[in-house]
Amino acid sequence: MGKLYPTWGQMGERVVSERVDGNGTSFTLTTSDGRDVRIHLQEPLNEYVSGLTEVTGDVTQQNTIQCQHYITFPQETTDTFDLELYNTAVELSGNMPQNYIVGIEPQS
Repeated sequence: MGKLYPTWGQMGERVVSERVDGNGTSFTLTTSDGRDVRIHLQEPLNEYVSGLTEVTGDVTQQNTIQCQHYITFPQETTDTFDLELYNTAVELSGNMPQNYIVGIEPQS
C-alpha cells in the first residue's frame, strides 16, 4: 500500500493501518505493506489513537497525508482484520485500475 504512494500524487486517498504512533498534531501509521506514512491533522488529537485505523485525506508529499478524517476501529475488529488479505486487495486495485473503478461518473 505504501509503495503505491509515489503514483498517487495530489489525489485523495484512504489508508488502513494497524500500528499508530502519535504526538498530538500528527501520527505515523504503518501501512499493510510495512511502510510508515506520516499523517498530519487539521486539529490536535483529542483521543488516544491505536489499533486498526483508517485515514482519509490528501497525499501532500512522499509518505505524508493531510488528514481530513480518521476512524479507529474497536479492538475486536483489529483482532480479526486480515491485513495481509487487505494488502493483496489494494495491490490488485492498484495494478489493475480499469477493473476497480472508484467514484461515480456524471451522467450527460
